[in-house]
Amino acid sequence: MKTLGYRPLQVLLLASMILFLPLAKGFGNPARDKEKPRLVIRLVIEQMRYEMLLRYWDHFGEEGFKKLAREGVLCRNARINYSNGAHSAGFATISTGSYPSMHGIISDQWYDRLASGQRGAITSEQYHGLDGKDDRGHFAPSNLMTSTTGDELKLLDARSKVFSLGMHPISAILGAGKLTDGAFWMDDQSADWMSNSYYMDSLPGWVDRFNDKELEEIYMNRSWEMVMPEDNYAGSTRDDSEAEEGFLLLYRKTFPYNLKLLKRKSNSFRYLKYTPFGNTYTRDFALSLITHEALGQDSHTDLLSISFSANAFVNELFGPRSMEMEDLFVRLDREIAHLLEFLEDRLGRDQVLLVMTSDRGAADPYEYRKDKGLNAQEFKPREGLALLRSYLNVVYEPDDWITGYSNRQIYLNHGLIDQKGYEIGEFQEKVARFMVKKSGVAYAVKSSTLQNSSYSEGMMKMVQNSFHPARSGDVFLVLEPGIVEVPCRSGSIYSYDTHIPMIWWGNGFPAGTIHDEVNLRDLAPTISYILNIPYPDASFGKPIVPLIEQDRR
Repeated sequence: MKTLGYRPLQVLLLASMILFLPLAKGFGNPARDKEKPRLVIRLVIEQMRYEMLLRYWDHFGEEGFKKLAREGVLCRNARINYSNGAHSAGFATISTGSYPSMHGIISDQWYDRLASGQRGAITSEQYHGLDGKDDRGHFAPSNLMTSTTGDELKLLDARSKVFSLGMHPISAILGAGKLTDGAFWMDDQSADWMSNSYYMDSLPGWVDRFNDKELEEIYMNRSWEMVMPEDNYAGSTRDDSEAEEGFLLLYRKTFPYNLKLLKRKSNSFRYLKYTPFGNTYTRDFALSLITHEALGQDSHTDLLSISFSANAFVNELFGPRSMEMEDLFVRLDREIAHLLEFLEDRLGRDQVLLVMTSDRGAADPYEYRKDKGLNAQEFKPREGLALLRSYLNVVYEPDDWITGYSNRQIYLNHGLIDQKGYEIGEFQEKVARFMVKKSGVAYAVKSSTLQNSSYSEGMMKMVQNSFHPARSGDVFLVLEPGIVEVPCRSGSIYSYDTHIPMIWWGNGFPAGTIHDEVNLRDLAPTISYILNIPYPDASFGKPIVPLIEQDRR
């Protein structure tokens, strides 16, 4: 019989190949057994606390929020684990899988010690708006210190497409990253969807054609009336609640609202985003983007971040317990149903992975809590800072000891303190001891404490997760439960700000519920795990293990 004549080394190599063939076959995507989705959608509903899902549940239809919860994986205990839950910090955390302490977006704005002034989270004079909006597009993700899920997807496969959209530029820009194919937001004056020179030289033709449809005229030439009988709004405060500001230009805070008159008085379309039709307009643009950019139409997975921003704007004028907010959510439920139907018809559910969540929660207004007999107070930082300045002038000498304040952080004048020969730690201690005596302040934490200590859980860990040495202040204020800062009314360590919804739907996920606590920063690495791409470079989140285990059953 004729032998094959293999040498010993060849035999050893052949045996090794046969032995490891099953592993090599599965190496293309070791994370999951099923095919990767062709389109990933991060659906962010701004300032939606988990409690809203429960409170409005009976008024939802079967094809929106209920469909997501019924067919997807519902995380009942999704949390934000940092203290300053600002708009920008939430979107940066969703995109990067890291905390403000790492991605650097500590708030919507902060005091810049080098520039001796306030710095916006996305402000950049280097770039300008397109199509005649040069002065209304000075934005970029330049202050973001880490890569995003979209960035890593583009680095691994340049043929994957990454887009982001939201009515607010913060939502669009921090929802994407630095390597995105495009970010789009609404221009307040014209209601056109716009971008800027950071992303492209000119708007795609389909965006111009969408803007030419002038859908904003349709939405603002109508009246905002209750979508349900008034008795159905039993979970909300009365329509003329003193906690509401309402549309000042109309001198109204009760239904109905004449939007055509509001447009005429403001001479702009800025108030479109303060109505539920702002979410409708966002949905219209999202469907157009998916269609014209051919997202999910090939084997190179695409990523789209969609932000429904009207919730945050309505909260600003009416609050989270208002009839206006409930009306908005009932209408938003229908927008989500429309989006899901579109995705199933166009791509099929298994080809889409959609995760619905929020960037932050929302505190109840002072008037509502007081009426219910709960701990309630408005914290006004200007008053506290005026007293603090007087105190420091007495203890030391009259001078400009405080250079700035932002988002419950006090910034001290380091140069002056050094010049006078004082020790910065001593100064911080005196400021902290003074401020903690103020009504409504639970804790005052020194930055030196945060830099020299390591916390594993609890309130101090949440504050530390919000602390960035180069951008944060010298003293962090933590308010008592139910105490809201005026005018900034969001961002605390308490459940109304930190307990948010999270639902994973599509791509073969079986229906289920996760009862364990999951973290907002876990969202990005979970998507990375499912797509089998690198995690964002400063991601300290972890894939949501119960979700992965649920997926592989």
